[in-house]
Amino acid sequence: MGRWTGVVHVPLSQGAPLFRVAASLILAPSKALAVPRANAILFTGDRVPGTGEPAIERLSDAAYLAKLLAGKLAGEANAWVVDAACFAGPFAVYRELVPAVDTVGDPERYDPTGLPAAAGVANILAHCIREGSLDILKAVSQFYRLRFPQIQCFCL
Repeated sequence: MGRWTGVVHVPLSQGAPLFRVAASLILAPSKALAVPRANAILFTGDRVPGTGEPAIERLSDAAYLAKLLAGKLAGEANAWVVDAACFAGPFAVYRELVPAVDTVGDPERYDPTGLPAAAGVANILAHCIREGSLDILKAVSQFYRLRFPQIQCFCL
């Protein structure tokens, strides 16, 4: 069993702004019993422009956060870190998950009919898997080639 960590940029719909999503995913052979126990999703918040402070810079890096989160979950979970697609100044705005927001990104109201936030999260993850699948296939191929040199894996 291995782990793939990478970053993909995905839209929720054609022409929509791109979400930057870092993922740290468990890789296991299809016959393995070791599957992720959970998917942890972290939505990053407001941004702090280049402070030069190493700790703040690290904690602003989605890929670093994905690895950190996966490690904190004892390696048994997939970790997803979603950066906001747009900001109102330094403030994160997730319009795609809470559709009714004002000009500065504050929610005006929320209508749970149709579960728009849950549908938005599922859509983000589906797009991530689609966008990252080639990178993941390459990583899986390399992982198994290193562990089992007699097995040839090919990515299409």
